Amino acid sequence: MPPKVDPRDWERLFSGRRRRRGPLHTLVTALVGGLLILGLINAAPFVLRQIEISRETARPTQIALQTREARATAQQAAAQQPTPTFTPSPIPSPPVTPPPIIGRARVINGGNIRSEPRIAAETVIGQICVGDQVELLAEETFAGNNRWYLLRVVATADDCVPQRVRAGTEGWVSATLLSRPEP
Repeated sequence: MPPKVDPRDWERLFSGRRRRRGPLHTLVTALVGGLLILGLINAAPFVLRQIEISRETARPTQIALQTREARATAQQAAAQQPTPTFTPSPIPSPPVTPPPIIGRARVINGGNIRSEPRIAAETVIGQICVGDQVELLAEETFAGNNRWYLLRVVATADDCVPQRVRAGTEGWVSATLLSRPEP
């Protein structure tokens, strides 16, 4: 029976010996490296195309998020506006004559009623809903045939949103939200 080998003998026998690799090993290493480089070069257009597709699909999501953020900011600004407090006046004031009515219309697209004829978060008073009836008090036309009407809400239809204005509210609305004015 052969004697048991001491582990120190193995270390002594094989520690000084270097493994020699021949030309076949070098050839295989070069081929594998070359194939990896070619694979990366061929995959680059595919990866770039995937990045472009992901950017295109992310754009509508970003726009939707920005729109939601703008609406949330407008709602916060409307909620933070202090509510006016009215104190009774002991002296009776002269009766205020309402501005002349230039026509009547009906809301065909719901949207914002504003304190000024411009689109900005700080100008939003509230919402008007489809079916609301309004009286037109004034008309402004801006560049690009963009018409705005100063109006008073006369009657409201069904409740559509919590930020809805009440009858008697006055403000500016884009003409795209209203039906054709009737005298």
